[in-house]
Formats: sequence, C-alpha cells, structure tokens
Amino acid sequence: MKQILIPSNFNYIGVFLTLRCNFGCSYCINRHGKLEKVDELSTQSWINGLSRIETRPDLPITLQGGEPTLHPGIWEIANALWRQDTPLDLLTNGQFNITKFMNKVSPEVFKREAKYASIRFSFHPHSHDAHSLAIKVYLLQKEGYSVGIWGLNHPSNKNQNRLMKKICGNLGIDFRIKEFLGNYNGKMYGEYKYKEACNGLQSISKKVECKTTELLVAPTGYIFRCHSDLYSNMSPIGHILDEEIKGIGEWKPCSKFGACNPCDIKIKNNRFQEMGHTSVEIKEKV
Repeated sequence: MKQILIPSNFNYIGVFLTLRCNFGCSYCINRHGKLEKVDELSTQSWINGLSRIETRPDLPITLQGGEPTLHPGIWEIANALWRQDTPLDLLTNGQFNITKFMNKVSPEVFKREAKYASIRFSFHPHSHDAHSLAIKVYLLQKEGYSVGIWGLNHPSNKNQNRLMKKICGNLGIDFRIKEFLGNYNGKMYGEYKYKEACNGLQSISKKVECKTTELLVAPTGYIFRCHSDLYSNMSPIGHILDEEIKGIGEWKPCSKFGACNPCDIKIKNNRFQEMGHTSVEIKEKV
C-alpha cells in the first residue's frame, strides 16, 4: 500500500477509534448526526493503516472518539505508532485506571512540542467529579505526562467550570475552555464563517463545493472530508487500507449545504493557537 500524503495546509488528523462512549452528554457534538453502531477496525488493521500516514512533528495523529480508550487495542496502537516516530495526541474523558495506563504507556508516547497538552481530558460536570478528575490529571502530570483539562462553555456548565478553573489553578494544571457549538433553548451558539451552512435546513437548490484541511477517519477505517459526512456515514473518499487514496484536500461537490456540522465551519484556533481558522472552505459551484 502506498503512503498517505497529507497536504501542507492540513491542520488536523482525527482518528475515531470508536464512537462508543461511557458518558451520554446531551450536548455532545457527536449527536449532530444519527449515530448507529458501526464495525470497528481491529488493532492490527489500525496499526497497518495509520502507519501509512506521512505526518509531521507539528501535525499529530489524534486518537479520539466517542471515548477512544474503549477500543481494546488503543495502547497497543499508540505504542506501535510511537515506535515509528509518529507524533500522537489523545482526547479522552479520562475514565480509565491511571495506574494501568502508566504501566502500558510511557510519557514519551503522547509528548511533543506544542502550545497545549498532548493528552486532553474533557471535563463533563454532569458525569465527572471535578476534584477527582483534577487529582487524576495532577498525578499524571507529576509523572511527566503532557496532560491538561478542557471544559466546554455550555450554559449549564458555567458554575462547575469556574470550580474546575480554581482547582486546576491551585494544582498547576492547564485548564482551558472550549466553545459550545449548536442550539440550546432556541439560541444558536458559536461563531461561524458560513452561518447558513449549519441552520439544520439542507438546501437542495444551493450547489456548493467544499475543501477541507482535516483528515478524519471513522471507526470503520473509512476516510471522510468532514464531520457531517463521517457521522452520517456518507461519501467517504477512501479507506485507510485502500491500496491508494486520492483526492485528499481537493474541492469536491456537496449537496448537503445547510446540514453542516458546526465543528467544520466554526471560526477557531489552528494547531498553532492562531485564531481565524475554519476546517472547511465552502464556495458556490459555478
């Protein structure tokens, strides 16, 4: 199989090892589409497929989900990629035993030069105890792991986020807030480059073309150009185990304008923490 070449302007490589999660947050961005149970690649298939990606020190492969630690082979996958000098990040809710984690994964596996932690714990006040989660991160940090906590500024999380910020400040933990995206109580949250693109009303009449700066891989191994396609399992551009994958980062027609996932068109920081980036560009089809 040929190597998977990543365009120089790409900002993110997201690998959804699973869409399963041990939490059920009502505001989860994964609920944007109708998720269904899907097959998940085996550990060796993930290793074979992800090993083909020619990435760079400033562009890690981010293992995520769902909750990625629910995949039975996650630590074997991480160690195998690390031994091949692949930079890695991990997005997790942290509901795993940290003693077992430290026995399986050294601090070097998820460590690189960046302006934010490589292991990012998501804080969910409705499911987490703030103090317990912070202590878990503190212990990992003491052992040399690059780890921080990210909260979501959902309206219902405001008081708990303030509490977590105070706890993390006392423990020397990097705590950051992520923007809540989507509709809550009739109000649309988030700042978007293409506001009509995520109004929930698919426009058949408006013909557009899209170009992404992200490589998104579903649990099945199929590669999608955006989160909307991934969550609806529509229009993959290839499979991680295909002999050759073409068309990554190219302009492609889209018939689902209006049903975009907010994550794809929000105005946000890029991987260098520079504001103004949008994952997907959209233009009207001529």
